[in-house]
Amino acid sequence: MKPILILCACFTFIFHPAYAQDMAYVKKVVDDLCSVKYAGRGYVDNGVNKAAEYLEQEFKSIGLKKFDNTYVQSYAFPVNTFPYPIHCSIDKKEMKVGADFIVDAGSTHLSGHYKLLHYNFKDSADKDLLLIKIKQGFQSSEALVMRFANSRTMSVWDTCTKYKHFPSFIIYTEEKKLTHTINTELDAYSSLVFMDSVIQHKEYIDIQMTNEFIPKFACKNLIGYIKGKRTDSFQVFSAHYDHLGKQGSDAMFPGASDNASGTSMILYLAKYFKKHKPDYNTVFILFSGEEAGLLGSEYFTNYPTFDILKIKMLINIDIMGNAENGVTVVNGDVYKSQFNLLTTINAKKKYLPAIHSRGKAHNSDHYYFSEKGIPAMFLYSMGGQGYYHDIYDKADALQWTNYEGVAHLLIDFVEK
Repeated sequence: MKPILILCACFTFIFHPAYAQDMAYVKKVVDDLCSVKYAGRGYVDNGVNKAAEYLEQEFKSIGLKKFDNTYVQSYAFPVNTFPYPIHCSIDKKEMKVGADFIVDAGSTHLSGHYKLLHYNFKDSADKDLLLIKIKQGFQSSEALVMRFANSRTMSVWDTCTKYKHFPSFIIYTEEKKLTHTINTELDAYSSLVFMDSVIQHKEYIDIQMTNEFIPKFACKNLIGYIKGKRTDSFQVFSAHYDHLGKQGSDAMFPGASDNASGTSMILYLAKYFKKHKPDYNTVFILFSGEEAGLLGSEYFTNYPTFDILKIKMLINIDIMGNAENGVTVVNGDVYKSQFNLLTTINAKKKYLPAIHSRGKAHNSDHYYFSEKGIPAMFLYSMGGQGYYHDIYDKADALQWTNYEGVAHLLIDFVEK
């Protein structure tokens, strides 16, 4: 074997086990965060705060420093939850929450036996018939099924309000997937979302569900840092660790891709920079409240625990488990020189198959930083099986394609 090949083999022997160990660590983090113990990191069973305690211990184990002698920033916001068992059947066949249907996040109490009134929004005649029905009025035992409604606007409910005739509740349908969310206020009416194939042509629904509205749910942001060679500026990495939690006692939304994967990347980077002292103070922030409307990052930017005007660049990371098609950089069109540096590094090192740029977007925790004039970019991966805000976004569904490529692209970027 030639000397150069012997040297390469030695490096492979030395470094490969370390990389494998790092990946074993982040995979364990994702497995832990997606476990039943943390209840989908939402607002049922206090899952999000249990996850915060776990992550706070990880910050401590890595050896991150604290601002004001704590990793924790506490705040609160209102949230609607469904902590009690949800029972539903269609024509006496039991339905599964999360798989067959979900409850819209702003809904309240429903209980009873109802007749289903179907109106197909792909059929203009059906829309006319619905208007006639609204004018005539509904029986107290009638539920409105709006099949293929393009959006859940208030237009139908506004029409009901105009004539003062209301159905008991509304059912919307989806053809491809069910997507859950979080509401911080109650809707004017309760509603369910069913897979269309499950409910079409059916006659009756039996439903029993009860919400619990929490006016002030206490949450935590977690902030730690590594002291750099220079202390006059900050480089920041952020991600949100919260997710959608549970609906009822059975349906849990694990949030592996969104965003246990991004959370694990923050810890991966923190472990790296703990071993390789960075040029600047490097801050790692894990936000809660993102799924409820970027509430954690909004609060932090209004009440920062360090001088955020000294941030050189904030890189926010979300949906990082499957980068088979590379990544997209939100605000890449805004911070062109920084984006060009990313692409230049990638062209040389070939970490990722592609890096795409897009403009401003109010879609993750970078937003309130950039709105205050702080340089901030948001990276998310391109690829995977499309599990998002559903019960199938599980740890074992992550493919981890190019995960380390993204991490080392960001490391090189910071070191440049």
